Amino acid sequence: MTTLQKSLNSLIITGLLFISPIYTNTLVRAQSSQISTSHASVKILTKDELYFGLSKPGGKTVSEAEWQLFLNRVITPRLPDGLTVMDVYGQYLDYSGKLTKEKTKLVILIYENSQIQNQKVEEIIASYKKTFQQESVLRVTSSVKVSF
Repeated sequence: MTTLQKSLNSLIITGLLFISPIYTNTLVRAQSSQISTSHASVKILTKDELYFGLSKPGGKTVSEAEWQLFLNRVITPRLPDGLTVMDVYGQYLDYSGKLTKEKTKLVILIYENSQIQNQKVEEIIASYKKTFQQESVLRVTSSVKVSF
């Protein structure tokens, strides 16, 4: 290694030593300020994920217009505080053991747990199953920490 290469390597390493602590301290401060502000408003709430399959018996599907009508008439009036709807794709084994693949609407709800809220979610599921001749609606419930 030539003297010039050694000098350049030493200069680069020295430069990195001076730069690294500044970058690390800035990052830690940013994380610390985020953590301290978020602790003040953390709540434990219930999160439900409802998976509404869009396939109907006979090879038909729930149309976007039918879904919007169901969302506006059944879901939103029962849970007016807010929700998230996503278009997803899923698959499952049906009652006969056949693998079924279908487009799905995923509705995510986050709310304070209560018997009344649980009953409203159950009503939504029952209504969807009856309206669109569904075997089931998958419901995944968990407790989540949220902050605003």
